Amino acid sequence: MNGRHRRFGSVRSPDRRTTRRAVRGGVVLLVCLSLLVAIVGQPAIAADVADMGAASAESEEVDPAAIDALMTEAMETGDAAGATVAVVEGEEIVHAEGYGYADYGAGEPVDPEETSFMVGSVAKPIVWTAVMQGVEDGTLDLEEPVGTYLDGYAFEGDDEVTLEHLGTHTPGYEDRLTGLFVADHDDVADWERKLEREMPTQVRAPGETVAYSNHGTGLAGLVLQEAHDEPFETHLEAGIFEPLEMDGATFHQPVPGDYEPISKGHVPTDDGFEATEPAVIGVPPAGSMSATATDMGNFAIATLQGGAFGDERILEEATVDAMTDERASNHPAVDGVGYGYMLGERGGETVVWHTGGTEHFGTLFALFPEHDVAIFASFNTADAPIGDLLDGFVEERFGWEEPTLEPEPSTVDRADAYEGEYRSTAFQTSHEKLVGLADRWTVSVTDEGYLELSSPGVGTSRWVEVEPGVFEPVDDAPLGVTTVAIEGDRLYLDAPSAPYERLAWYETTTAQGAFAVGALLVVLSTVLVWPASAYRRRGWGRMREHLVRPRLAVLVSLGLLLAFVLGLLANATADPLQFAYGFSLALRLTLGLLVVFALAAAVAVTTVALEWREVFSAGSVEVASTDRYGLAYLTVLAVALVVLVWQAWYWNLLTAAF
Repeated sequence: MNGRHRRFGSVRSPDRRTTRRAVRGGVVLLVCLSLLVAIVGQPAIAADVADMGAASAESEEVDPAAIDALMTEAMETGDAAGATVAVVEGEEIVHAEGYGYADYGAGEPVDPEETSFMVGSVAKPIVWTAVMQGVEDGTLDLEEPVGTYLDGYAFEGDDEVTLEHLGTHTPGYEDRLTGLFVADHDDVADWERKLEREMPTQVRAPGETVAYSNHGTGLAGLVLQEAHDEPFETHLEAGIFEPLEMDGATFHQPVPGDYEPISKGHVPTDDGFEATEPAVIGVPPAGSMSATATDMGNFAIATLQGGAFGDERILEEATVDAMTDERASNHPAVDGVGYGYMLGERGGETVVWHTGGTEHFGTLFALFPEHDVAIFASFNTADAPIGDLLDGFVEERFGWEEPTLEPEPSTVDRADAYEGEYRSTAFQTSHEKLVGLADRWTVSVTDEGYLELSSPGVGTSRWVEVEPGVFEPVDDAPLGVTTVAIEGDRLYLDAPSAPYERLAWYETTTAQGAFAVGALLVVLSTVLVWPASAYRRRGWGRMREHLVRPRLAVLVSLGLLLAFVLGLLANATADPLQFAYGFSLALRLTLGLLVVFALAAAVAVTTVALEWREVFSAGSVEVASTDRYGLAYLTVLAVALVVLVWQAWYWNLLTAAF
């Protein structure tokens, strides 16, 4: 729901914001998985989006007109139908405003005090606050294995993963997109068992690596529920929402009627916007929360004031400090995480932040503890530029300290140690490894000594080496990334990004694409080569004699491969959302064809190997079922089939059906 390096945290979205990139090369699975990360909108008009919210309070520090201008610009840039904002100074909300429409079709305006927005992963700090409440009252222990609290449930690593690991995104679980969103509310009626069934694989030792985990937050929500013996939604209402007067906040799905109005999601169209119902979150604690701007303003006040909100107190000051201090990072030079929060710097200012992204919403929640300042902003269209909004807010409120960095010439001497293609280690054991085709960085060093970092959908930025292996940006950096560190074969970005691993030449996107295209063209060439060869040598009447065992085995393999591709396209056309929500039986059967294809390919390779054995035994190619050119062609076909099976194995597609 964000957090991919989820550009600055989401239910990818987080943050890993899985997302919003189309992978070229005809990889249908990845194209469909990208629906989970974001929906790419069509060009839209923004002229109808007007300021239509509650009056804002004045402040000596915040210029309401400047905030309104930033929000309006962000809406126009992101083609947003509606938005809401709250700015906090000290112990009060000094500016709260709504913009545009909560329901474009009905003409319903956004009210910052009444209209709830789906905030995605910005819900996570609420969950972690509740966990710390449990620690304070003795119900929970951060160092206790989570299995202690989960009678009747079993999770991989639950005897070693602790609440400390979960809250710092260090439990060792890989990421998972499928199932984060579901098609119907009935699909999450038993979300606890769904979480148990779909928990990602633990691929690292707990505490070893920061890697954003939606499912880790889901597991913490289940611990809350079991330890307190009440639904986690109810527990959060009593412990946080009620004392903070967050009257519009709820984790319930669907949102109960007494919480209305609820903003709909919107998709830009050529003549306005199409309203849609909010997404259904399959792991509710990770991002099913809806809240108003003033709700989140109240939560920001309590956090900035050390847990106090008026006469109420939800946490002790020392606990809040412990949540917003760094507790883990992947490299000493990059920003790390607190407990449930991401930590960083923007324009020279310390920021404690989280973002959220669902199918049609994008949200920013940023605290500046050194100034007792916070901003919450949410948009009901997916592609709002929340990074630009944050930068604009920092510049307006604090003044932007633009560093002057010159390239380090000696970086050129270390280019071999840095250059290459790096892919996220967030996805490793499932077919979602394909997401790495989009979640990757290409590193190069210019003749002047700049390090250039580029990624699909993000573009290229320049960096300067400030110490060996540590780089800071010259240009505007991607959201949530202020430092890059390269050490060995690992590239590290600021938390919550999982480390990126430098690829061997054969693993690079270019090489993988070349292997796939080349092997497919070789195999498909049989459709032309063999009929022409049969006709030239034997005539149409004797075509059957041309189909000796090796050729038949290759053709069967080709037929299965074509059936897989056509089946994949048919499934994508009939129900594209199943790639994100969960595979249908038809899709599983289609994916199962890959296993049969691998077996058929093994038979084909074996028959070609037997041909060669006969040739070597007899010492003459005359004993083969074809001439020397035909045998050479069969050998090339066998190699192509091996390459395709290897690629299916490498991308974990052979097990995708199971």
